[in-house]
Amino acid sequence: MSRTKLVAAAIGAAALVAIIVYAGAGAVGQAAERVGITGLILIALIHLPVTAVTGSAWSLIGTDTPGASPWKFIWARFVREATGEVLPFSQLGGIVAGVRALTLTGVGALPVTGLMLTDILIEQAAKLPYVITGVALVLTAHRGAPTQLIAWALLPALVLAIAGIVGRRHLTSILERAARSLARRMPGFRVGATGESATLDRLLVWDRRTLAAFACHTLAWALGAAETWVMLHLMGIAVTATGALIIDSLFCGLRTFGFAVPAALGVQEAGYVLVCALLGIPAAPAVTLSLIRRARELLIGIPGLASWQLFEGRRALAGLPEE
Repeated sequence: MSRTKLVAAAIGAAALVAIIVYAGAGAVGQAAERVGITGLILIALIHLPVTAVTGSAWSLIGTDTPGASPWKFIWARFVREATGEVLPFSQLGGIVAGVRALTLTGVGALPVTGLMLTDILIEQAAKLPYVITGVALVLTAHRGAPTQLIAWALLPALVLAIAGIVGRRHLTSILERAARSLARRMPGFRVGATGESATLDRLLVWDRRTLAAFACHTLAWALGAAETWVMLHLMGIAVTATGALIIDSLFCGLRTFGFAVPAALGVQEAGYVLVCALLGIPAAPAVTLSLIRRARELLIGIPGLASWQLFEGRRALAGLPEE
């Protein structure tokens, strides 16, 4: 990890400790006890369909790629989430790991890189209506909501909208350079001097497959509200489905700012505290909500990393060449 990442992680860890102290370590512990191991396993099981939906969205835009199949994309998404959330590399590490995992299944390097970047674009674009829905609901139900918090939650969505206005041609150029950069990070990648523009240009067409992938990602974001509802109810916090959607959607907007901080340390907890306060939920359950989410990521992520390393190990033992 670079020095910058280490500094960011240290600051984030300090912020995390400060937030727990602010919320009350005892109260946080009591809320976590109400969930228990059984509740944590239930939450992890609830999240698995979300991974399947996002993996399916990825496979939809790559359905005609040689060697591709839905299960390969779902597994690669599993590895991507595990690496991005469990290992201290930030989300970029998860992206690279997802590309690597899919190429290990026999899909070509350049198509995979282009598919990954396009999938990220679609996923983030799908966040736009989700965050806007949450903002509309909170403004309708809580007219006295702090406008600054709403503005910060909306900012990532507005950035996405502006990026779309810039134009597809310019975006294709950006993705082409990013594809080459990612390819250089992975062993065995053979990205030629031609073909990248054609690949990415084809992937960025908003046809039926792209719209279907957009719909899948929108569903995946919405399923996050269901997870939030279950977690809060396990803690004994009564919240409506609308309230859970408000919390999760605004949190998704705020968490975008934690991209540069490994595991969004401190940023994630602060986001939950701020958003939950809109619905009158105390800081302790809000912090616990974040910690439960982290525990769930470990519970799912560790097997994901193990499956990836098992695949790498079997490949190395078999002496298979890089594709």
